[in-house]
Amino acid sequence: MSNAALLIDFGSTYTKLRAVDLDRCEVLGSGQGPSTVATDITAGLHAGLTDLERRIGTLPRFKYRLASSSAAGGLRMVTVGLVRELTAEAARRAALGAGARVVATFAYRLTAGDMARILELAPDILLLAGGTDGGNSEVIVHNAGLLGGSTVACPVIYAGNRSAADEACSQLRGKTVIVTENVMPEFNVLGIEPARAAIRKVFIDRIVHAKGMDRAQADLDAVLMPTPAAVLEGARLLADGVPGHAGLGPLLVVDPGGATTDVHSIATGEPATPGAIPQGLPEPREKRTVEGDLGMRHNASAIVEAAGIDAIARDSGLRPERIASLVARMAREVGMLPEAPEEAALDRALAR
Repeated sequence: MSNAALLIDFGSTYTKLRAVDLDRCEVLGSGQGPSTVATDITAGLHAGLTDLERRIGTLPRFKYRLASSSAAGGLRMVTVGLVRELTAEAARRAALGAGARVVATFAYRLTAGDMARILELAPDILLLAGGTDGGNSEVIVHNAGLLGGSTVACPVIYAGNRSAADEACSQLRGKTVIVTENVMPEFNVLGIEPARAAIRKVFIDRIVHAKGMDRAQADLDAVLMPTPAAVLEGARLLADGVPGHAGLGPLLVVDPGGATTDVHSIATGEPATPGAIPQGLPEPREKRTVEGDLGMRHNASAIVEAAGIDAIARDSGLRPERIASLVARMAREVGMLPEAPEEAALDRALAR
C-alpha cells in the first residue's frame, strides 16, 4: 500500500497513532504507547508503533507521517491586553483558538506583582495586545517596557494597536518578537485569525524543539499544530464538510483528556430567543474553551467534586467508597487503562 498515512498525537498521558488508507478513506488501525516526552519522546512513539503492528500486522510504507502534540504541558500562554472584557478577552480567544493553554490573562498596566507572576508561570509564548488601531497606546507601550526590561525568555507576539507597534517593539529589543495584526482593530471587532496563525507558526518553529519533540523528526514529516487546534480543525471539517460530502452543520465537540477537557463549537452563536440583544464581543464561529482542572486521570478527583460523588455513583453503579479508591489510584497511575468492568464503568461516568 503506497498511499497510507500515519497520524500521531503526543498527548499528556498517551501517544496515540492511527493508520489511514487514503485511497479507501478508511482507518486501518490504532495503536498507543505511554508518552515519554520527559525522557525520550521516541520511546513512546516506538511503543505505539509496536502496538499498531500487533493489531494490524505488517505496517504499510507510510506516504505521510504527521503529528500534533499537547504533551509536556501543551502550549502554555500568557495573554496581556488593555481592557479585560475587550482586548484582553480577544487575545485570550486567539490563544485558545490556536490550541494554546492560557495559564493567565492580564489587563491594564502591568504591575511589579504581575511581572513576578508571569516569570513564575514561565509561559511558552506571551501574546501582547491592547488598544484599537489608532487608539490607546500608552498602556501597551508601558507593558512592552516592563516585559522588555524583564527576564521573560519566551517569544512575544505583538497583536495590539498598530500605531504603537514601532515604539512598543523598541521597548522589547533583545526579545524574540513577532508582529501581527491587531486582535481588535476596531471597537468590538475581532481580528484573531492572524494572531492564531502567528501562534501556530511559533509552535512549529520553536516550541516543537523546546518540548523535545524534534527528537522524533527521523520518524515524522512534521509536527503540524497543538492537539486542540487539530481537534478544532477537525470539528470545522465535520461541520462544513468537504467537496462532494455535506457537513453535519453546527456542532459541539467535547474532548475529555487525561489532564484537561476541551470543548469546541462550530456555530454562529446567534441568540435563539427572538429579540435578544447580544452584549460584549461577538462570538467567533469556531470556538474553543478549556476546563484546565477537569481531566480523566490527572484531575479525576476534580470531576467527582464538580459532579458530586452521588451522581458518579448513580452513573457507574459503584459505591462511593469504591469510587474514591479508584480515583485515588488514577491520580497515582495516570497511565491506567480500564481492565475490570467496574473501571470501565467509572471511566464512562467520569466522561459523562
